[in-house]
Amino acid sequence: MPEGDGRSRVDAASVDAAIARVLQAERDAREAVQRCAREAEALLEQANERAREVARRAAERSVRVQQGSAAALQRRLDDLTAQQARLQHSALPADTPDRLRHAIAMLAAQLTGDAR
Repeated sequence: MPEGDGRSRVDAASVDAAIARVLQAERDAREAVQRCAREAEALLEQANERAREVARRAAERSVRVQQGSAAALQRRLDDLTAQQARLQHSALPADTPDRLRHAIAMLAAQLTGDAR
């Protein structure tokens, strides 16, 4: 067979076309991978932003709960302090005789159903 037959040129053209398709497929694949990487980076940033937002809201809620608890505890403490002050004003004077103290304690026990 002579070297210049048409068949060699067709085969070479087919090989060149196949190489061009492979190179184009590689470029397409590289672009697709880069596009996926950018999309993944964007999704990751969105997820991080969402996590920061959730953490911020959780911290705000925690502060509100703590403030509410502190306020409730302060009200209860104020109530107990006022109650203690009222009890101190209604207590028997220090110089009350022991017999009288005992009689008052017994009467209080009877009235409240406390068996002493």
